[in-house]
Amino acid sequence: MTTLTSDEPLRELEQRIGFIPNLAAAIAGSPVAIAGFVALQGALRETNLTPLEREVVGLTVSAENTCEYSLAAHSAFARGAGGSPELVAALRAGEPVDDPRLRELQELTRSLLRERGHVPPHDDVLEVIAQIAYTTLANYVANVARPPIDAAFMPE
Repeated sequence: MTTLTSDEPLRELEQRIGFIPNLAAAIAGSPVAIAGFVALQGALRETNLTPLEREVVGLTVSAENTCEYSLAAHSAFARGAGGSPELVAALRAGEPVDDPRLRELQELTRSLLRERGHVPPHDDVLEVIAQIAYTTLANYVANVARPPIDAAFMPE
């Protein structure tokens, strides 16, 4: 039987984004949790959703879960994916966004969360659900562990 450790997933995460976020260090308290977190993050990069669309889901989930750490992280990632300051501010505040496609994803995400998955079929629903699962894991750990927000996630 192989003993799972947090070392390999943390190295993979560091290679992927350039550093080990404080949240990942908190998740690494469980080798299973960090392995799943890093694997799902990698898989989500292969989704049909664009990076900005994934961040719309991430920000919507983080706003619903009142997770300051994840709001900061997903805001930085959204800006990096071309999201305007107005878009990021609206998502953080839970306000409807102007772009029709992004609003559709925002509304689908909210509906999935609030209706516990009892929503009509949608083209991207499985990929949105996967992003919700990933972000919810991060939100819950951040809300429990309260890691300091990394400097890389602070607004410029």
